[in-house]
Amino acid sequence: MSMSKTHVENQPPAPAQQLLLVGRWYAVTVDQQNALAQTLEEAGPGKLIFVITASDQGGTKRHPLFVEERKQVVVGLAKSLGREYEVHAVVDIADSVKWTEHVRHVIEDESDGATKLDPANTLLISSNPDVLKRFAASGYRALKSSTSGSMPVDLLALAAQGKNWQELATAATRAVFEEHSIPARMVELFQDVLLNDDGELSHGRDFAVYSQGMDASLAVKIQDIVPHVRPGKIVDKGCGTGTLLIHLSELFPKSSIVGMDLSRELLHMSEGQHYPNHNVVVVKGNIIHQRFPEGSLSTVIFSSVMHEVYSYNSYDRDQVRLALTNTRIELESLGRIIIRDGIKPLYADRLVWLRCRDIELEERFRKFAREFKGKSETPGFTYEERVHEGATWFKMSLHEAAEFLSKKDYVTNWAMEVNEEFGVFTVDEWSKELVAAGYRVVKCESYLNPWIAEHRYNDVVWLHADEDGKPGEALPFPDTTAMIVAEAV
Repeated sequence: MSMSKTHVENQPPAPAQQLLLVGRWYAVTVDQQNALAQTLEEAGPGKLIFVITASDQGGTKRHPLFVEERKQVVVGLAKSLGREYEVHAVVDIADSVKWTEHVRHVIEDESDGATKLDPANTLLISSNPDVLKRFAASGYRALKSSTSGSMPVDLLALAAQGKNWQELATAATRAVFEEHSIPARMVELFQDVLLNDDGELSHGRDFAVYSQGMDASLAVKIQDIVPHVRPGKIVDKGCGTGTLLIHLSELFPKSSIVGMDLSRELLHMSEGQHYPNHNVVVVKGNIIHQRFPEGSLSTVIFSSVMHEVYSYNSYDRDQVRLALTNTRIELESLGRIIIRDGIKPLYADRLVWLRCRDIELEERFRKFAREFKGKSETPGFTYEERVHEGATWFKMSLHEAAEFLSKKDYVTNWAMEVNEEFGVFTVDEWSKELVAAGYRVVKCESYLNPWIAEHRYNDVVWLHADEDGKPGEALPFPDTTAMIVAEAV
């Protein structure tokens, strides 16, 4: 559980006799402890009821501490806060609808009926969106906390690397970790996941908007990706918010699943997710480099991240090739790499004419033409502008048109998205690159996302061929999405 600066949704909570704190509680950082003290001051008086979730899980990457160790961590925290408290351990159940009632019954049974959760006398304090949603559905009020500062995952990552974790930990946490030799356990548990100190991939991005956009397309991604996954050890490189990991956990309960990302913001989001089976671990790492032993993975997924590997490394296609090569080393024989991303159109240099629906979009195109690939040595591209039969048309390459079409609606994150080039390779080029890296291509196709065509292209923009220096026949919109599957041979 992570606590930091708080805010109250809607109105300030009425006084409550009980303050419910739900979490996995595998560590407490100094930042957490300080922020929780501030949160409790805002919440007002009340007995603290700590709930340790997934209490039957221990000694795994997802739950590295055993329940008795987690209880010691919580007791140390509770004593530092100077309030009356109880600590309860709850085993997770499969039925998420009944989970809140399950927690309530466990607390009532363990307290011999002395402690009863009720929306009228209990205030939930949590930053976990899944926990907040479940208790809200049962009528409970909540004091929601944002996640910032050092988190347990940061502490454990340092311990796994043999680095100075102690400076992040409270005195009570340090005592528990040292008593039970937990840092040595972290090194052993994570020896196949080499964490590093790389910086974030995307600075300045509005992560709330970015994550909503990414998750909104998840259903299509799952439909594209899941049929090609080989069970075993599955890694989602560039896991973002972790939403895909939730579905992988549910669909492949016997597999070991790892989510990897460079962005601390997104890692915090993914770490806060509830995974149906306790087979998911989230780690910080550079997806270009080898991070797993040779021949140890069954499936590696790159979902909407290969273009970032390219774009945020000086538009260097060799970095994409390096990611392919290192992943090939990590995959077992016939292990699969799955890439779902943007695509460079065939005949990318073909000249086309583009018309926009209104003046605002025309000006956005001009802005895009000036700023595209802004971090390159020669940002932007040249185009021709002409009025033809009373309408303004822009002439450019098909590739440049495709890049504009794919980004024209990213207004909030424009400053970031305009730097990215979605079409790294054509489908033919992807096939050649995979074969050169030691793969057998299973599938290498592209398609036009029908939702995007209907809601963002049709009657908004028009694309026409170039005929004798003026707009000619209408053209179909370029494909938006590549779906690529290959096996290590």
